[in-house]
Amino acid sequence: MRIIPLKIRSFSLRHLLILGFGLAVLPLTLAVVSVVFAVEELAALSRATVDHVAVESRQSRVLLDNLTDLERKGKQYLVLRDVNARAAYEAGHKEFVETVGALKALTAPESLSALLHEFAGEEESLFQSLINAPPSEKPGKRPAARTDTAMKQAADAFQRLRAKASELSLGYSAHVDTEAEELSSRLLSVQQRLLWQASTLAPVGLIVISFFLYVVLRSIRQMDHAIRSLGVGEFAKPIKIRGPRDLEYLGMRLEWLRTRLLELEEAKQRFLRNVSHEIKTPLANLHEGVELLADEVVGELSPEQREIVRIVTHNAERLESLIAELMQYSRINARINMRPPEPVDLHNVVERLIEDYRLQLRAKDVTVRAGLHKLSLVGDEEQLKTAVDNLLSNAVKYSPSGGGIDIGLNDAGDAVELEIEDDGPGIPPDERSKIFEPFYQGSAAREFGVKGSGFGLAIAAECIAAHQGVIWALEPRDGRRGARLRVHLPKYPSRT
Repeated sequence: MRIIPLKIRSFSLRHLLILGFGLAVLPLTLAVVSVVFAVEELAALSRATVDHVAVESRQSRVLLDNLTDLERKGKQYLVLRDVNARAAYEAGHKEFVETVGALKALTAPESLSALLHEFAGEEESLFQSLINAPPSEKPGKRPAARTDTAMKQAADAFQRLRAKASELSLGYSAHVDTEAEELSSRLLSVQQRLLWQASTLAPVGLIVISFFLYVVLRSIRQMDHAIRSLGVGEFAKPIKIRGPRDLEYLGMRLEWLRTRLLELEEAKQRFLRNVSHEIKTPLANLHEGVELLADEVVGELSPEQREIVRIVTHNAERLESLIAELMQYSRINARINMRPPEPVDLHNVVERLIEDYRLQLRAKDVTVRAGLHKLSLVGDEEQLKTAVDNLLSNAVKYSPSGGGIDIGLNDAGDAVELEIEDDGPGIPPDERSKIFEPFYQGSAAREFGVKGSGFGLAIAAECIAAHQGVIWALEPRDGRRGARLRVHLPKYPSRT
């Protein structure tokens, strides 16, 4: 089973296509050549049969005519017994013998040949008996009794010959019919042979075409799979393309690209970790110093100083949160060291998150109306939980006191759809395509003073994209003005 792939890899794509085209055309060429030879064979057979039938028919008619003429000349010779009558009779006999010889030269059944041979023998005996009969005493005169007897014997002999000639004519007619039937049978046989060849060679050609298409398309599918993997940031799996030589070379270049992208991504992650570490160290010192100030270790603080300490503490915590979210976004975006997919009960994930937000919801007097179906999908539970958590956090953050949040989890055939709608300020149409970008904060956040890093929805979008899903903002339902976000996740993501 390894011989064919090894040989395929020795061809370039161009040579492989030429070879495939040649092998695919070969059965059709053989079929055309076979048809040409079959047509020539039938044409030759038809010509031979027609010629044979024409000769048989003509010679059998000539034989009857010769026999009639021979009978007339033989009887005339019996009456006249002169040199001229004899010469005429001999000439008629010679012509008769030539006609019989022509018939003998034709292919005929043994029974017909035997009858012809017997017929010719009887005619030869009659000819010899008439030629060797004693001549008249005087030319032109005949003894009445002897001549009448000879005439009667000759008439009987010619009558028998005519009967045999009629039998021969019927025999040759039957032979003509037999040859016509044989020609029809041969034609049918050739037709069946051509149909058999067509039914055999056509599938062979299709099999050859299918094989070479499979070889080429398999390599193209492998390349498509590799390019898709690179496109979604999956750099861990090596790329190996099997197929024609030049496609394998492209696979090697893709593998080189994968390793370079992996190196760059790892370098980026190292840089972010180093930056995070370098920032966290002075940030921790800043926290410690602020706490010392807040504890009035260095002396009592004035109200203005306490406000400054509070502002510094708040911004230090915000900076720490921003760094953590930046690292989380970068890690999810890189899709390095992703967990293997496993069944996830999305219904349970959403319910647990709603329960986690119960205190915040109660504090803001926000009502959650959940319509959740029991649905599962294959994926990374932690990432899915992060995505839903960020969406729910965003809805709680923007919902006014006494407002409501609608959460729906519905079956969409081979996918599940999660929809979250709140009673907040909503998302302007021109911002709906931007809210999933990192660091982006909408006009509502600035207008209502909602604090955020601009990473929440970006992280949710990356988690969803990692599962080959999509998220988008919709128009709010009638009578509402808040944000309405819908997530579409395939139940069984394809392995790109």
